[in-house]
Amino acid sequence: MKRIVDNGYFNLIIITALFILFVEVVFFHSGFIFALLVAGAFIYIGRKRLPRRSGKILFWIGIIGAILNLVNTVAFQFLVIAIFFYYLFHFVKSKKEPVYITPLTESRESLRAQRQLLKNSFISRQRTDEIVYEWSDINIQNVWSDVVIDLSYTVLPKGESVIFIRQLAGNVTIFIPYETEISVNHSSMAGAVTIFDHAQSFAPLQNVYMKTPEFDEASQKIKVMISMGVGSLEVKRI
Repeated sequence: MKRIVDNGYFNLIIITALFILFVEVVFFHSGFIFALLVAGAFIYIGRKRLPRRSGKILFWIGIIGAILNLVNTVAFQFLVIAIFFYYLFHFVKSKKEPVYITPLTESRESLRAQRQLLKNSFISRQRTDEIVYEWSDINIQNVWSDVVIDLSYTVLPKGESVIFIRQLAGNVTIFIPYETEISVNHSSMAGAVTIFDHAQSFAPLQNVYMKTPEFDEASQKIKVMISMGVGSLEVKRI
């Protein structure tokens, strides 16, 4: 119950920050979305021109511009202050009311740690193994990362497998075997999307949900959920 209450307070902070951002953008800072899209365009064009010097310059101008736009908002400042006091309150409370953990003696549930195929990162380029590997559901968060997931080197278990990626910027590429059913739920502030033969060029506020015809009835299937600020998603058959 305590954990549910704690999460409720934290979710309230996030919702309040989003509401403040909405009010700020609509009534006081109408150029915020435009400035963010311009920064996203610089990031996208810069990444296309990498590793040339001009590409690096454009990319970092976009990154710095996006960060400065976010930092200068009242919503971001509120979020930082609220989170600081949130954790300060729990730190002080934990000192006054320490939590004691009593080991279970009657029964103990057996747990086995799973190998993580990909990890959370700040700036990176990562991909799944290019040799046969054991599948494990993917749930990662990145700031800027290029991610490549190749399912041709693994065997999916029975049921529904999950790929869940959230990141600020970067590209995600997923290779899917022909016999595998898939659903894709993708959203981005700005980017391009290619899912098999379906392609959408670079555009703001992309939101795509698609699935193969036999997905619901399939005994083995993969569910993909991608949320990003700026970047592209490619899903290809292999």
